[in-house]
Amino acid sequence: MLRGLRPLGQNPRPWLLLISLVGWGWLLGSTAMLSIPAFCGSLPLSGYALGWRGIEQALLFNPPQQLLQGWWLMLLAMLPLLLVQPLLYVWHRSLRRKRWQGVALFVLGFGAVWSLAGVVLMGLVVAVRVWFGLSAWQGFFAVLLLCLVWQASPFKQHCLNQCHRQPRICAFGLGYLRDCLGFGLSAGAWCVGSCWPLMLLPVLLEQGHVALMLLGMLWMLYERLLRPRGLRWYWPWPRHPRGLS
Repeated sequence: MLRGLRPLGQNPRPWLLLISLVGWGWLLGSTAMLSIPAFCGSLPLSGYALGWRGIEQALLFNPPQQLLQGWWLMLLAMLPLLLVQPLLYVWHRSLRRKRWQGVALFVLGFGAVWSLAGVVLMGLVVAVRVWFGLSAWQGFFAVLLLCLVWQASPFKQHCLNQCHRQPRICAFGLGYLRDCLGFGLSAGAWCVGSCWPLMLLPVLLEQGHVALMLLGMLWMLYERLLRPRGLRWYWPWPRHPRGLS
């Protein structure tokens, strides 16, 4: 059985693409995701207070578990193709009998970090919606400005550079388990640092959020084709990819 699964590790791209497509199909057919950008318009502006009362009202219309369900669907749709190189690295650095164990630990760590990031980012979405009320576009453009500054910053470039990092992985024992899980955690953390604006912006829109999600996914894939570069401020515009890193 494991021999039959070996091609998955040798070339995970088709399988990760399939997972991403399943995520997109599930997301498009789910009301959980669509309720995230719609909750602002569902709340009356009169008597709508800023602060904890406003947040409580927003969460009443959109329970946290529903927001997180939509977030996990976003992860399933947008992130699988970013895992091609890390999974290949874990696969080739592992003994044959341990490969799937290592892959599972990496994915567990990576997913755990992004799930935690979802709690923070969904909380930020609720706060922005409460602050701007029905002026959804004002909130979107305010956050867009913040995201563009982050995209141009050396901090963003550092996170993106670290996404190409390939740490040492022990071959045996608890060290192997620790290293695979640690690689997933660190890769997830650097990926969050690099990609959080592209995951945040779509859920701030009432209309066009799916198209913005698709553009965000394509931009994240494009960035992974870029070689690491020095830490300084850059214009956040596309540049020609010079090959895989």
